[in-house]
Amino acid sequence: MLPGVLRWVGRITSIVVLAFILLAATTPSGAPTGKQIVALVFFPGLVGIGLLLAWWREKLGAITATLGLLGFYAWSLVSGAHFARGPWFVVCWSPAVFFAASWYLRRRQAAHIREPI
Repeated sequence: MLPGVLRWVGRITSIVVLAFILLAATTPSGAPTGKQIVALVFFPGLVGIGLLLAWWREKLGAITATLGLLGFYAWSLVSGAHFARGPWFVVCWSPAVFFAASWYLRRRQAAHIREPI
């Protein structure tokens, strides 16, 4: 039961995050610089793809979203940019934690069921 609840919490929160990302992407602003384009590939690009993918493949989606967030922070550090501040990037990534927990608990339950008594 808990893995199913975590999966649905991940799905609902990912809808909210993806809606927020879509809103931010459609808001008119200036053209991004080269450094910003690379950062946008990681976040919201890979993070958003990971959250969508996690609806069908929880483990792969959570890994993709995590790699996107880590890549975003790494690029921010390497490029010397100052745009990776505040908790909001981690908050937007947080549905991946629910998907990963759901995957882990499902895997653990399946292994427990297969064990001989």
